[in-house]
Amino acid sequence: MGKSIPASRQRELVEIQVSTLKERLNQFYDSRRRNQTADSQDGLFEYLWDLKELALMEGRASVEVPSAWLEELDSSLPCGALRAH
Repeated sequence: MGKSIPASRQRELVEIQVSTLKERLNQFYDSRRRNQTADSQDGLFEYLWDLKELALMEGRASVEVPSAWLEELDSSLPCGALRAH
């Protein structure tokens, strides 16, 4: 986690499709598994994974999360691992 995210940005909620969140979490998981190292984002990953699973069980198409969480997750991936969203 290199750069600090402003507090106002941390509170900003964004809506993300559950299918998109699932794809991004799978990319993060694959990247983490290949590196076989503990990551500072593990807690965030686990929370978002549980949120995604709950949304799937409830049949929701989207969830709201702080934009900073998605940015942190994305910053943990190697460059080019994410498709444009």
